[in-house]
Amino acid sequence: MKRHTPAGIALALALGITAGSAAASTNLVVNGSFEDISASTGIQQLANNTWNVFNSLPGWTTVSGAGIEVRRNVAGVAQDGVQFVELDSHNANPNSTMQQVISTVSGQSYSLSFWYSPRPNTATRPTDTNNMSVFWNGTTLLPTLSGTNNTGSHIWQQYTYAVTGTGTDILRFGAFGTQDTYGGSLDNVSVTAVPEPGSLAMLLAGLGLMGGVARRRKAMQA
Repeated sequence: MKRHTPAGIALALALGITAGSAAASTNLVVNGSFEDISASTGIQQLANNTWNVFNSLPGWTTVSGAGIEVRRNVAGVAQDGVQFVELDSHNANPNSTMQQVISTVSGQSYSLSFWYSPRPNTATRPTDTNNMSVFWNGTTLLPTLSGTNNTGSHIWQQYTYAVTGTGTDILRFGAFGTQDTYGGSLDNVSVTAVPEPGSLAMLLAGLGLMGGVARRRKAMQA
């Protein structure tokens, strides 16, 4: 019979939990930083200093309004990558809503994260011009995002919220302020599984056991 040493057991524990943690940190959102526009154009990214409005992007579809406005170094720069989204889009009925259907594990806890900024140089616009809301399965997750920006640059701020998977979930963002094509900016959207407390405890135990084995070996060699 093959005997397993304490070091081997500790290593297996650590590797197993580390693999689980890596899986937990995988972003379930497709195209969360809006770097890919190929679903509508066949081209992955916009030319520098340009923008356009799309009915769909890889991972995202328009639910209502003019569509998804993607910008690259126009009225601000991206928080992640080179492209970001505005939902008070150009064209008629500019206030738009977009969504993505996400496959999850029912009952699993997840962390939803994204970055938002009021559009630069909007201090003289109506106070609600940058308003944006986020929904998980139709439920508003936070009060309306809003604010004005009297600078020439984005003021990116990260928002993180706890959500629970149902198996198939709908993540939705929408602009709900004055329809003047001067809306807030969105970037770097992610949904990641939250490790169970027991998994973290096992990881710490495994690492502690490995440390103990290493100290014992060092003492025996002294």
